Amino acid sequence: MKYREICEIVEKKVFSHYLYLKLKTVKIASEAKPGQFINIRAYEDSFDPLLRRPMSICGRDGDCISILVLVKGRSTKLLSEKCAGDYLNIIGPLGNSFPETGKKAVFAAGGIGIAPFLFFSRVLKPEVLLFGVKSKEFLPDMAPFMEAMEIRTATEDGSSGTKGSVLDLLKEFDLGNKTLYACGPNPMLRAINAELKKYSSADAWYSIETIMGCGFGACKGCAVETPAGDYKLACADGPIFRWDGVKL
Repeated sequence: MKYREICEIVEKKVFSHYLYLKLKTVKIASEAKPGQFINIRAYEDSFDPLLRRPMSICGRDGDCISILVLVKGRSTKLLSEKCAGDYLNIIGPLGNSFPETGKKAVFAAGGIGIAPFLFFSRVLKPEVLLFGVKSKEFLPDMAPFMEAMEIRTATEDGSSGTKGSVLDLLKEFDLGNKTLYACGPNPMLRAINAELKKYSSADAWYSIETIMGCGFGACKGCAVETPAGDYKLACADGPIFRWDGVKL
């Protein structure tokens, strides 16, 4: 069930290009599952910006949820100007959640795609989290993630970890008897798809990134095509899909 709440910001942290917010909720936290998201409006009395912004739920602590935000546009800049004690208009929890398969798990994330995996690691301990960004300046505060699981990083310029991409890290693992969970930009997921086709029994689930106007299927603005030629909604049918369930 989804709820619309006016949530108080009880904690705010800024690290490099990232913003961490902890929000006190009435009902959302009690029902949130890893992989789900909230849709945020920064100001209760304004429709500017018009569209809400979807944000993965990064963690849950009692009656609070947390989000990790990459500050790069007008909406996220407005969020970064908020302070502890301010309020946000949010709807959630939205979307489906990561399935558990009973197999060993590998997490793979690109950029802000790392956000849902801290929450998921509290439920399912992965073998490793593979994380790729452009350069070390685009790494968020990694301490909470490193406390929860083993992490290997890759940067395009080699400024931190392996020089390369998440795919370079992924090639070191035999995924034949594991489940891969990934979140990141579509080019990253397409590259992973090519790697998965090497396995006869690939098992992978993606959290896809796209604009979601309403977050619950009313506006139809987040339609994604399936291999069968029909369409699913990222907000209502997803954002978690099997790796071969949608066209990227």
